[in-house]
Amino acid sequence: MFRNPDINRLAVHAGLRQFAWGLAGIFFFAVLLRAGLSPAGAFLALGAMLGLRLVTRPAAFALIRGAGLRNAMLVGCVLFACQFPVLALVDAGRPWTIAAYVLAVAVADVVYWTCYHAVFAAAGDVGERGAQVGVRTVVMVLADTVAPVVGGLLLTWHGWAAFAAATVVALIAIVPFGGVSVPDVVIGEDHGPAPFRDGVRLFATDGFLMCGFVVTWGLIMFEAFDRRFDAFGGLLGAAALAGAVGGLVLGRLIDAGHAARAVWLNLAAMTAVVLLRVGLAGTPTGVVVAALASTALFGLYTPTLMTAVYNAAKTSPCAVRFHYRAEAGWDVGGIAACLVTAAALAGGVSARLLLLAALPALVAQALLLHRRYAAATPDTPTGAALAGRID
Repeated sequence: MFRNPDINRLAVHAGLRQFAWGLAGIFFFAVLLRAGLSPAGAFLALGAMLGLRLVTRPAAFALIRGAGLRNAMLVGCVLFACQFPVLALVDAGRPWTIAAYVLAVAVADVVYWTCYHAVFAAAGDVGERGAQVGVRTVVMVLADTVAPVVGGLLLTWHGWAAFAAATVVALIAIVPFGGVSVPDVVIGEDHGPAPFRDGVRLFATDGFLMCGFVVTWGLIMFEAFDRRFDAFGGLLGAAALAGAVGGLVLGRLIDAGHAARAVWLNLAAMTAVVLLRVGLAGTPTGVVVAALASTALFGLYTPTLMTAVYNAAKTSPCAVRFHYRAEAGWDVGGIAACLVTAAALAGGVSARLLLLAALPALVAQALLLHRRYAAATPDTPTGAALAGRID
């Protein structure tokens, strides 16, 4: 795949982790609904999860500082696997089970994702970043193509089988990470917020979109098929396959020096995604068409965003601090989306119309990305690398 063996191992790790997520975790919102929560209540539970992530983030940072990035990442991997058995216990009639799931996911995410993004940023190559993110995206999409189909069938047959399988695969995902040469990251002085501001703002827009637009679309798909896990999982798998090519192609486009063009292409594609989903969400057939067509365009999104984020992290004073702060920005954006969506649903607003809230967030994100790529002046080696023009 790449000359960088650490990136190859991280791609395998990400694929296995995503397979575990696709077997059970991707259904978390649907599981909350089937457990008896209202859509608004499920969004509030997600918001509580993100709020807990935000307040426990200093503890995760202390773990990284005390145990080192590698050991903290290993702890995060184990915690990630532990969330699936807890999800199996969720029952709205027993509020403590929902609280336990919120706690399990919050603690796992706050440790795992801060470490993973820091490792990927530090281990990767600036000039090949777009392609590396694109290939990782394709590997994850391939997992997303198969795992939800299997997971949906297992959840229909026997829920515990899906949760147990997800736990086992998540633990197996630790194996390829064991061979990664985790770069030494010296966590020194804070350096203030300025070097990390771009990451915070970009991740805030991503958090708003993922917790608002993406989760709301999942709600629409699940309801369109009468809350059947098997049909929902099959549609998720087919849609993921449709998005595989876009991520790889755009990653190469960025590395060829067309990052600024990719930003606006991505904005146009994502605007089309929103309009397709709003326009076709009225019937099950329309949902299927919208899911397949729009996800093919959605494949442009991750390489555009994450190439800028990872390169900004690598050139920042500290990749760990960068992602520590950026993840906090993601939480804030996600909490805002959850509160707005929960309030709107409780007030009787159609989930279909709520998809339109993604449009201003996409515009704000495009402006931030354009400024980030434009700031990478090709006249200098660092600037040229940030623009994706050299290896």
